[in-house]
Amino acid sequence: MLLVAGCSFIEKRGRSLQDRRVARIGHEVLYESDIVRMMPDGVSSADSAAMVSRYINTWALDRLLLLKAEEQLSKAERDVTAEVEEFRSTLLGFRFEKRWVEERLDTTVTLEEARLYYEEHPSSSIFPYPLVKARVIRISTGSPYYETIKSAYTVTLEQDVAELRELCYSSAERYADFGGEWIPLSQLAKELGIDIETCTREVLPRRSSEMKFNDSNYLIFIEEKVDAGVVSPFEYNVARIRETILGKRKQELLTKLEQDLLEDAHINGTLKIY
Repeated sequence: MLLVAGCSFIEKRGRSLQDRRVARIGHEVLYESDIVRMMPDGVSSADSAAMVSRYINTWALDRLLLLKAEEQLSKAERDVTAEVEEFRSTLLGFRFEKRWVEERLDTTVTLEEARLYYEEHPSSSIFPYPLVKARVIRISTGSPYYETIKSAYTVTLEQDVAELRELCYSSAERYADFGGEWIPLSQLAKELGIDIETCTREVLPRRSSEMKFNDSNYLIFIEEKVDAGVVSPFEYNVARIRETILGKRKQELLTKLEQDLLEDAHINGTLKIY
């Protein structure tokens, strides 16, 4: 196994060579080329050896289980014809439905459609966690631009924010505003390297604050926040609403397909119910 898993084995990929046997169980043989096809590019010798070992063990266990099943199961238990045919029918049906829907699905969801859904289904936009629009600047108090940044970290005008961002990128340890998007409080806690309970207790109640966590100094500005259990902003829900609308369209197409199939089968005599 060590010989097979070594560097020379991996380096033979792509060469025309006499396929070597790697393992054998009964009449089934695992060849070198079978393993080569499974190996990703760029793995180290140690990693490739471990991957080869796992692949061989997986291959062997699959066949050993099959041998035991062949030995110990009754003829009736070994007969999987019905299950195989049912799986084949299900799989082919699923593939047809998938292609049929993809060919007909309108994937355009306008903001007007999304907003209408948002307004008609407010309960679907309620979450059990707070949301915030936040800005986090990790900066040493010894930075020559510390006082300048501290005096400006709560700005809201677009031009002022752009200037602050540019200054922080060159002078602070880290600047994060999450693209100006709404985020779960847990994401802010992760950025600060603290747990959600600490973030809820110490950070969330304040609009702006300077705090130290894990030996780092932070300037934290919470521009807006939404409490848990209330309707969250439309902007936070757009992507989810779009997927929901597309899901409903897919289901409508599938329902229509089923109805059309049954109706056509009745009309042309393919389906006869006695």
